[in-house]
Amino acid sequence: MSGELALLAVAAVAALVALALRPAQAVARRRVRARLAAPRPGGAPVVAGPAPAALALAGGGLATAWVVAGPSAALALAAAAAAVPVTARLRARAAERSRRDQQMPGALERLATALRSGASLPQALREVGEALDPPLGPEVATLAQAAERGRPLRDVLDEWSSAHDDPGTRLAASALVLATVVGSTPARAIDGVAATVRERLDLAAERRALAVQARTSALVLSVAPVGFAALLVVGDTAAAGFLLGTPAGWACLALGLALDVAGAWWMTRLSRSDGW
Repeated sequence: MSGELALLAVAAVAALVALALRPAQAVARRRVRARLAAPRPGGAPVVAGPAPAALALAGGGLATAWVVAGPSAALALAAAAAAVPVTARLRARAAERSRRDQQMPGALERLATALRSGASLPQALREVGEALDPPLGPEVATLAQAAERGRPLRDVLDEWSSAHDDPGTRLAASALVLATVVGSTPARAIDGVAATVRERLDLAAERRALAVQARTSALVLSVAPVGFAALLVVGDTAAAGFLLGTPAGWACLALGLALDVAGAWWMTRLSRSDGW
């Protein structure tokens, strides 16, 4: 009976993870619809809280783990559950950075087209900022507003490049600053930067595709020891008593978890394909 209750606790926390890490595409679509329906310029971003079903499952799982396996197992499950929203937030920020990178080549091409039509650089920035969706659209609109208020465009672009320290932003800002200082044709320079940014994004996407198998292997190797330990605790009462009820067992769990985390970090670092 105790084994079944422990399995129920693990299942409850697993359901919490599944609910908290719901598909990012659906979340992004809801946020975009909310922004379009009720724009809040300059306001604080709306942060979605945990789902009520996830909180209920988490509470039930932790309570069951406390009764069946003791406070040590409950604390371990609570730590795992607390890491779920942090991981989801990090993934959301990474997805936003990826969307911004994908928007950059098209924004530069729009900017070059506006400059060819006779618009000044602040006017072209304003047109592009109004045409683009977040996250890049509001940034470009802010640049245009700062330039139209009389601030030197070079200072505005330098601040933009410093605030977003990525290759695409640095290349775009450098081309615009060079065009304004030297007096060359801005549209030609921006077209060249747009082509370079698009090429580098394609190369980065190819590297990520090639690294999928390595990341999958790293995930399996990282999760397998944790799953084996959970099955051992559920199926073997003596092993569960040793691991969860003695200092030597706690030391084994701590050492194993530390080694597993270190191995996962190292394998993830080796298979990373971030950046250009």
